[in-house]
Amino acid sequence: MKKLIDEYLPLFHFSETHATEVNAPANVVYCSVLACYLGRSAIVRFVFRLRRLPKCEMTIEGLQQIGFRLLARREDREIVFGLIGKFWTSSAGILPFQPEEFVSFDFKGYAKVAGNLLAVPITSHRTRLITETRVQCTSSLSRARFALYWSLIRPFSGLIRREWLRLIKQHAENALST
Repeated sequence: MKKLIDEYLPLFHFSETHATEVNAPANVVYCSVLACYLGRSAIVRFVFRLRRLPKCEMTIEGLQQIGFRLLARREDREIVFGLIGKFWTSSAGILPFQPEEFVSFDFKGYAKVAGNLLAVPITSHRTRLITETRVQCTSSLSRARFALYWSLIRPFSGLIRREWLRLIKQHAENALST
């Protein structure tokens, strides 16, 4: 099955994938993706403060307050979100955009980030939850700048995504036990 993220950023310069297995059906995991509150994690709060990100409600919907856009969703399976900016600058140069502008955006000097959360059924009661982040740079200069930035931020970025998976897993498994 083709992933929705492939429709939004099929070509990319950087990527990273993390996954976990959840003892819950895919539809429960997907609902937990939408309901998960990242602010429950001291790690996530610390990294957001370290990067000086504006305060926001730390949910899928709340991340739109800091520039992320929900690009697509496939019910009970996958969500795709995007962000455009000059992340290597002190202000991160977040560029406001409409979801329908994401694919065609190619203004030089920026990086486009697409991320997903994908719930893949293993059995009727077990799901593999995957998050993939892809980055496409719009010029060779932005690619070089992003590469340096990525070498510094990648461990923290990965930490946030692994923590996100842990929180979603916890939420989904707790939802079944109540």
